[in-house]
Amino acid sequence: MPHAAWKKCVRHLTPQRLRDALMEMVDIPSPTGREREMARYVADRLGRAGFRTGLQEVSEGRPNAVGTLPGAGDGRNLLLTGHMDTSYDGDEDYLSGEGFKAKAVHRGGWIWGLGANNMKSGLASALVAVEAVAREGVPLRGDLSYAGVVGEIEKAPVEEFHGVSFAGYGTGSRHLVLHGVTSDFVILAEPTGLCVSNANLGVLWAKITARGTVSHSVFTRHPGIKNAIRAIHRIQGAIEKWIPSYESRHECMGEHPNVTIASIRGGLPWRLSRNPIEASLYLDIRMVPGQSPEEVKRELRAVLRSAAEEAGEPEAELGFYLYDPGTLLDPKHPFVTAVLRAHRQALGKSSPLAIRRPAADSTHFNHYELPCLCYGPGGRMHPGARRKGLMHAVGEHVAVEDLVAAAKVYVAAILDICGKPAK
Repeated sequence: MPHAAWKKCVRHLTPQRLRDALMEMVDIPSPTGREREMARYVADRLGRAGFRTGLQEVSEGRPNAVGTLPGAGDGRNLLLTGHMDTSYDGDEDYLSGEGFKAKAVHRGGWIWGLGANNMKSGLASALVAVEAVAREGVPLRGDLSYAGVVGEIEKAPVEEFHGVSFAGYGTGSRHLVLHGVTSDFVILAEPTGLCVSNANLGVLWAKITARGTVSHSVFTRHPGIKNAIRAIHRIQGAIEKWIPSYESRHECMGEHPNVTIASIRGGLPWRLSRNPIEASLYLDIRMVPGQSPEEVKRELRAVLRSAAEEAGEPEAELGFYLYDPGTLLDPKHPFVTAVLRAHRQALGKSSPLAIRRPAADSTHFNHYELPCLCYGPGGRMHPGARRKGLMHAVGEHVAVEDLVAAAKVYVAAILDICGKPAK
């Protein structure tokens, strides 16, 4: 049975209100490292709705925005959260189109703009949902919290690329929990196409480096001169042969991980008269929940040893920059069943359980034993954009009706989870 306050709350979830909230968010540029204005916007709205609010400084100029609506103190607490940073800065010369700009455009029931999909869509739906519950003065047993966090985008400090612009991969969410913002359950409003996602792939970033001989380029045909770029090219061939086996041997919920040769660096472009003395491959290796990074490392070492023996050369160096583990909540976990129930109540149909491929902060909340799943409105492609490829190719967009649908599910989950005494 729906909560007694259900109808009163959902009347506030109008397309106009959802559309305005998201467009205001998109119009606030918030690339990784520059989330302050977005945090102030979130905190201001939460404060006006009656939440106890604060800006939790993660690093200079980068606060998480946190608000709590206290319940009676004897119920289950719920946190709705999401990241405020956007996938791009908005001024990249290799991106074009309104879906890559921090200026919202509404057309035909869809909103285009940087962050419209990932993940200001979820932030907007969750914000309007908690505002609706607060506006109606619904007596809750548990605390209702909302947090906009910094630094989630899949960026990390690598070599000369460092600083706040590269401080992603859970920077804000880890700080959130480590500094006392916890809850019985966490809904991460990542784009899931309105599917309940109880699992997420993990990722390992690796670097393979081959060394060459210091030499003038005119001597590169001499015996004993090793060209690092040619060496890394041979190693790349060995990695390419390993990838299909790796991908096929691991699976979770019907999804297999993938390996991407994501970057290659080598030689001195400013001095081509020198033989390449160093060249590197950079790998993005996705992993299924429960998979050990040490197993992956041993597999890579075996590939490198074999390649070295075949070429009669020293084994290439192997290093790592990042590990973000996969995560899986038991489908029978009471929190999973509660959100599935909320989806069915709000939308009149069942949701499948899904595993997300991109990284998400759910892994950090679950690591700290705060059960977290992902559920959000983004992820559905505009019919006219599907033939052009993925969202990252055509620019971010989201349907207003999906914003409304997600907000209804959030309200249903809030009333169910926070409306009952803890057992």
